[in-house]
Formats: sequence, structure tokens, C-alpha cells
Amino acid sequence: MRLKNWNCDNDKCRDPAGQIRVYPLGAGGNLLLCRACFEVENQYRRESGREYGAPERFPVVSWDRAVIYGAEGQ
Repeated sequence: MRLKNWNCDNDKCRDPAGQIRVYPLGAGGNLLLCRACFEVENQYRRESGREYGAPERFPVVSWDRAVIYGAEGQ
């Protein structure tokens, strides 16, 4: 049985049993997100960077390069 990922946004999750990856927030904080919610977070950051005219303050993270949660060494 797979546990509910409470970090994910229920409105965006398309695969609740899918792989979870680590989305680093900086200052030691992370989100644990499925692929759909990972992309929603990236979209939010892109829009925030444009809105505030400071994309460097809202970096996006590549799903392909993100660490798989629970992988060896985690």
C-alpha cells in the first residue's frame, strides 16, 4: 500500500501511486512531489519570476535531474 503524499496538490495529482522526487527549496527545505505536482511547482516559479522581474529568485528544477525520494543514499 502506498501512503498519501501530503505535499502534493490533490487537484493536480494524476498518478498518486507514481514516483516521488525531491524538489529542493533552499535553506535545507524540500518538497516531495509526484511528477504532475513537480511541474505545477515549476510553473508557479516561472510565473512568479516573470511577475516580480526576478527569475533568478525563483529557480526551477528538472524532474530528470531531481533525486528520487527513498532511493539509495536518501
